[in-house]
Amino acid sequence: MENNFNNMPDRLELIGRKKLSLSGVYSVDGFTEQWLKLTVNGSKAQITGEKIRITSYNKATGNLTAEGEFNGIKYDYKKKPLVKRLFK
Repeated sequence: MENNFNNMPDRLELIGRKKLSLSGVYSVDGFTEQWLKLTVNGSKAQITGEKIRITSYNKATGNLTAEGEFNGIKYDYKKKPLVKRLFK
């Protein structure tokens, strides 16, 4: 069964910059304590902060919750070209 969240609106709820709830998550592309990289309704999203931990993720429904100290949310982020990353 393939999940298709493209027709579903995504919903982001941030409570006190400490608790995050997000729907429409197709995949978790990577995570550390400082960031989460997600695919949300066909778009890339990056969430930054400190002490971030995923408390629940249900791939079937596309719901994700996380806790930590959140300070940034970007949609459609792009990696810097390799040359720019090498020569800072």
